[in-house]
Amino acid sequence: MRARLRNKYDDKYSLTVQLPKEPLELYDILDRLGVDNRYCNVYINIEDECIPKVMREGGFYDDIFKLNLLAQRLEQLPPADKAGFTAVLYDHEDFNLDDLTLVTYGLDAYPIYPCGSYAELGEIVIDNDMIPELENCPDELIPHLDKISLGRLAAERFKGVFVDGYYCEVADYEPPDVKITIAKPARNEFLILIGKTEKTAQWNVLPYIGSFCAENVYGIRSPLPNIKTVDDIAKLNKVAEKVAGLDRAELIKLKAVMESNCYRGTGGALMALDELDHYEFDASVKSYSEYGREYLSRYLPDNFDTSVMDTDYLCAVGSRILERKSGGLTSYGVLSGVEQRLYSALVIQEEEEICDEGLEMEAIQ
Repeated sequence: MRARLRNKYDDKYSLTVQLPKEPLELYDILDRLGVDNRYCNVYINIEDECIPKVMREGGFYDDIFKLNLLAQRLEQLPPADKAGFTAVLYDHEDFNLDDLTLVTYGLDAYPIYPCGSYAELGEIVIDNDMIPELENCPDELIPHLDKISLGRLAAERFKGVFVDGYYCEVADYEPPDVKITIAKPARNEFLILIGKTEKTAQWNVLPYIGSFCAENVYGIRSPLPNIKTVDDIAKLNKVAEKVAGLDRAELIKLKAVMESNCYRGTGGALMALDELDHYEFDASVKSYSEYGREYLSRYLPDNFDTSVMDTDYLCAVGSRILERKSGGLTSYGVLSGVEQRLYSALVIQEEEEICDEGLEMEAIQ
């Protein structure tokens, strides 16, 4: 499932993602969007033809984990049930995200046949005695029946529809009596997949204190970027312990530092953790133009209207200032250089050099 996601409070910034994803990847999406609430809600536009047009074009505000579950369910549906899902929504364009997910659990209660025309449906009608008019029909007459008419009669009588090579009778759809719960792991949780074989391996939360060989590790899930393998379990445990003590703002800042400096693996994560306090970070700024506007607004008069500045100008200003501060723009927000302040005034370097030369001349005299 392809979906465009954005922070409800900032329509200027959005991400287009392919779902489903792992829970830690969903948290990372929320961090990139700057979403900060316990419900993990984002504004969603689903870009999938099987979803009602009103949800694709109008959008809605809901939990990204619930959206991910729907994507998982749709991915697991066999083609017949996928067609049935689409057929149900023909008459229920007002369904919300919860309603859509429930549909994926109740399709086995409805007749769905592989056929794409009235003639093919007519064959199915005959083979399955679907209409009472055929009960007393002599066997020798059956080959001469108008199968197209029989198929059309059945579709009209049972309000069936053709979808993607299937005939679906779902007009009497009722939501199944199913209670759906979604488990949400901790944002900053590390997991490693360990076992004697890949088939018997299980996910374990770090820090991991058991004994194992490197060949017994079959996967890792990390809340940090650029950690894809388990090279040193002791270092990885240390990283997990440190990250567990971070609040969400610190975790996002750590991600930005690792991304900006291309830090990789557990060694890179430990370096980033040690350097974390030497950077300044603003997660609310997602572009050079936003940074340029925010920077200038702190030095212009309070009533100055920065909207008169065009985006290209602000982008150039933001880029130049950030370059002077040895900072950078990350997918999580704007990051200063080491021991730099994001919004402190720039010092004119040429004047500093002249001043230094004057002091040297006074010392000589």
